[in-house]
Amino acid sequence: MMKKSHRITALCIMLAMLVAAIPAIMTEAAESRMTYIISYSADLYISDSGEASITGYVRGKSDVTSTYVSATLQKKSGNAWIDVEFWEDSSTEKNLSIVETYSVSRGTYRLVVTVSANTETKTAISGERTY
Repeated sequence: MMKKSHRITALCIMLAMLVAAIPAIMTEAAESRMTYIISYSADLYISDSGEASITGYVRGKSDVTSTYVSATLQKKSGNAWIDVEFWEDSSTEKNLSIVETYSVSRGTYRLVVTVSANTETKTAISGERTY
């Protein structure tokens, strides 16, 4: 009898956890459906010599008539992020990339990329890189 009670308790706990997770799952699924954008990214690599390689791109669906990409290189200062350099480009093509290099001083950096395809806008932030 005791084992059956433990199973029912465990089942109730798992069910409660699932019900609590459903709103988060639904929000993530809704956000992942994009109207005009297929994919977008912010990539940052810093070499051993302090050369930062910056890439930001947007890939639009077939009905896209305008794209925009901006990339902001940021350096960590305490708990804040300070803008170091900014690049941007726009196009009437459905795919657009920004690929740049920039010499950095010692510190921790990240790349913030904002993209648009037609009227849809998204932002991506790279992982932190330390030189």
